[in-house]
Amino acid sequence: MKQRSLQYRWRRSVGKGLFGLALIFLGAAPASAQTLNFLSTLNIPGTFKTDVWGYVDPNDGTEYAVLGDASGAGITIVDVSDPATPVQVGNLSTVPGFDVKVWGHYVYTVTGGGGGQGGIVDISDPANPQVVGGFPSSHNIFIADNGYLYAEAPGLKVYDLNPDPLNPALVWQDNDNGGHDATVIGNRLYDFHGTFGTRIYDVTDPADPQLLATINDPAISYHHSGWTSEDGNYLYICDELANHPQADITIWDISNLENPEKVGEYADANAIVHNLYITGNYAYVAYYTAGIRVFDISDPTQLVLVDEYDTSPANTGEFFAGAFGIYPYAPSGNIYANDWDYGLFVFSFDSGTSVTPGENELPAGFELRQNYPNPFNPSTTIAYRVGENSTVNLRVYNLLGQPVRTLVNQVQSPGDYRISWNGRDDAGRALPSGVYFYQLKAGGFGKIKKMLLVE
Repeated sequence: MKQRSLQYRWRRSVGKGLFGLALIFLGAAPASAQTLNFLSTLNIPGTFKTDVWGYVDPNDGTEYAVLGDASGAGITIVDVSDPATPVQVGNLSTVPGFDVKVWGHYVYTVTGGGGGQGGIVDISDPANPQVVGGFPSSHNIFIADNGYLYAEAPGLKVYDLNPDPLNPALVWQDNDNGGHDATVIGNRLYDFHGTFGTRIYDVTDPADPQLLATINDPAISYHHSGWTSEDGNYLYICDELANHPQADITIWDISNLENPEKVGEYADANAIVHNLYITGNYAYVAYYTAGIRVFDISDPTQLVLVDEYDTSPANTGEFFAGAFGIYPYAPSGNIYANDWDYGLFVFSFDSGTSVTPGENELPAGFELRQNYPNPFNPSTTIAYRVGENSTVNLRVYNLLGQPVRTLVNQVQSPGDYRISWNGRDDAGRALPSGVYFYQLKAGGFGKIKKMLLVE
């Protein structure tokens, strides 16, 4: 019998009593466990809940989860700005809801089949979603940051959303009946083409993809989906049809595209894998009947399970049920999951802290983490990592790009640091509610993240 690895709990890392500026070097303190924290759950309309994506209101920074359902309930929009109490604000049943992706203030949805019509929904008012267009449906879709939509099955099709988001313009297709899912990172397209293998393209010009490599492996039954490590040197391929002892996830060194090499794998005898996303050194996986899993990929050739949460404990085995979709890219750092039967789950993830680096144990590099809590009032904590002796500059900016607070401007040695910000500017004045950005610059590293101050 399966057991839940976690109890229902919600932990805040910053209390309301923290005021002022407090810089803490995490010296010899013991490392804390990597922990997936359950925050809340909310059932949504429908009986076959599927994909989930995120949307942030550009006017006030409110975070929403956009969830799909393939039983006829369409899409549901949930306000998750208070992750302990998510609130359904909108539902639209006149569009398909098998796969959902967000670009700008539009949701693009498809049926999951090879025919029919996909939907385009304006969610600029999340409580009043409006159907504003459509396009030929597919099984899955992916929308790159530059506004190109990649639709999979039947075949692979590329649409340009930039001229008119309401009327996607077809710019390329492979005239192939296969296909399943696509991922685009930078100028690389990873085409997980089912029984045809995984194809890697250069999409510097999305209207003219150039095939760079194809991965075919008789040990993979179905090239379902996947993601790459942040440096792009390793590819993680999910096999949705794997039966134990087949690997559910295989790891490929693709640093040399002329010779992709399988360097690792992960298998579970009691569940099959669905979707996998990577951010930083962690892979976040919807693992069907096993629930949500988080893997440490600090060594990219290994998937080290650090925590999990079973969203559907009544289900066990290698079949389709349980955790279908996962989204780990919310500005708050919270994670949304959509369970086939039970709907939305919201989590946070504590990656732990490192002990003082020894002579042979230096941090892998620089890192800026999402502040927590977020949204916040009156204070929040920003954590970051310094990889080598460097002049470190950490500043807060307003929406106009004007610096309002310098939190750090000094030379720091390698290690993990935390700093608390009390929502005040350099003159000590309380700043108004709104969206702010914080930027870390150190040793040639630069990173910007967003946070929301609320009254």
